Amino acid sequence: MKRIKRYIGNFISTEQYIERLKSGNNAAALEALYYLQERGILRDGTLRAGDFQGADLARATLATADLQDANFARADLSGTYFYQANMQGVVLTEASLLEANLRQARLVNANLCRSNLTRANLARADLSGANMTDSTLRECNLWHADLRGVDLSGALMPGANLTGAICNQETVLPDGTPWSETTDLERFTGNLD
Repeated sequence: MKRIKRYIGNFISTEQYIERLKSGNNAAALEALYYLQERGILRDGTLRAGDFQGADLARATLATADLQDANFARADLSGTYFYQANMQGVVLTEASLLEANLRQARLVNANLCRSNLTRANLARADLSGANMTDSTLRECNLWHADLRGVDLSGALMPGANLTGAICNQETVLPDGTPWSETTDLERFTGNLD
């Protein structure tokens, strides 16, 4: 059965598979990702600046994918694996990234405004210049993440791990104040209730 499915899959164009990613149907999107990965499409830049607004890519594997400048506004990316993905300039406004793994992902200048990153793993991620205003970062792992120039205004961060996070004077804290060397980040990460 798997051989037949693979054989039939070879007759579907790359463009058709990309359209399936946008369909809002999780099963179809995950199947399309399988074939796109087999064709090397995830890394070759084909998905750059793609419009995936509202897509259902929950539990997808997009490790090392080149998604630069893609639009995932309002997409369901819960549990998705983005290890070392190039997500520079990506739009994730109001996206659900609940328990997503973005470890070592490149999110430079990304727009994560009002996104849900509850229990997401952003360890060693490069978020420099990202807009994270009004995001939910509850129990989010930001261990050694690059937060230089990140706007965290209004972000909810109870239980977040900020150990070793890299900040600078352009980092805007959840209360709207700039980061300084005397800033106690624990005042934003305490109180899980």
